Amino acid sequence: MHIAITAPFLYQPNVGSGQYLRGLLAALPKVAPQLRVSLLVPKYVYDRTSARDRVAPLQPTIVPTPFDSHNQQLAKLWFEQISAPRAAQRLRADLLHVPYFAPPWYSNVPVVASVLDIIPILLPEYRGRLLVRLYMRLVAAAARKAAHVIAISEASQRDIVRHLGIPAERVTVTPLAAGAQYQAIDKTRARAEVTARYGLQQPFVYYVGGLDARKNVATLVRAFAQLRRTGGPDVLLVIAGQALGNDPVLFPDLDALIKAEAAEPWIRRIEVPFADGPLLYAAAEVFAYPSRYEGFGLGPLEAMTCGTPTIVADSSSLPEVVGDAALCVRPDDLDGWVAGLRRLLLDQPFRTTFRARGLERAATFTYTRTAAQTVEVYDM
Repeated sequence: MHIAITAPFLYQPNVGSGQYLRGLLAALPKVAPQLRVSLLVPKYVYDRTSARDRVAPLQPTIVPTPFDSHNQQLAKLWFEQISAPRAAQRLRADLLHVPYFAPPWYSNVPVVASVLDIIPILLPEYRGRLLVRLYMRLVAAAARKAAHVIAISEASQRDIVRHLGIPAERVTVTPLAAGAQYQAIDKTRARAEVTARYGLQQPFVYYVGGLDARKNVATLVRAFAQLRRTGGPDVLLVIAGQALGNDPVLFPDLDALIKAEAAEPWIRRIEVPFADGPLLYAAAEVFAYPSRYEGFGLGPLEAMTCGTPTIVADSSSLPEVVGDAALCVRPDDLDGWVAGLRRLLLDQPFRTTFRARGLERAATFTYTRTAAQTVEVYDM
């Protein structure tokens, strides 16, 4: 079987869609060596990527559009809807796999679409301008026409069935996995390296995963401030990353909240290069993830893979991912977050139990399994 896979995220291993694509590509030859895979990379993506960053598991087919040097948004739309299905047909592929929420409305080649989440359909603040809403209508309608849809969690599958109107038998779940770079390393060494690189000399609770509204970081900040004000342990809250926009609805002012909570002495905001992600996870006492909605939630899985006790919001796919290997608290239960953080930080046996559970749970998620389940979809 010959599979063409659209790969606009091939050179972005630091985003979820890129991690998913690379994990799948690395595992497919192991579970299905008979498969022939062609990667379709948009020319506008290839041209803007430096030669140093064009490292990929396979040599891609570069697919041009009429808009590559004129308008990136139009180039993206043309690639997804016209150039990619035409390229798949030209290559005589048996199947076109679109591993993110952008299948073509029409294709002569059968389409499998991975719908990682439907956030712009579910959450009003993510719907954007009229053109964004029209685009979402297009890809939602296209997903309904796909031969099959892949979801990455049972929670996402339920949302896809309910909100896109796709029959459940046409939506298969293939959970994700942490990348190979995430491993349990010696915590003492990790702490020493973090102290040297980031100046974080105290034990810390860690958060990484975006600062947009659904991530609910404000609840974590309020809970941590309350923890410290009420005699909690002498630890820091370390928040990685910056807001990717300035819309106050989509990106609440975190610095203003930290100031309003008088929490500046206890909270650090840092930038973490992709390569340092495993180090920060491993050095943290606790990883906290209060997100209200996730298609899967790689952050908690990565943290558990690195041996870090984890507390997550009891929402969307997160309980499904962590099982009984992490504490689950309702997203807006401020007292629950304070109590959960306090116990994880102060109760060493409790923390040790969740470290062991997390490692055991994380080991059940592998891209070998993801790839095997994906091949089953290809064979349908």
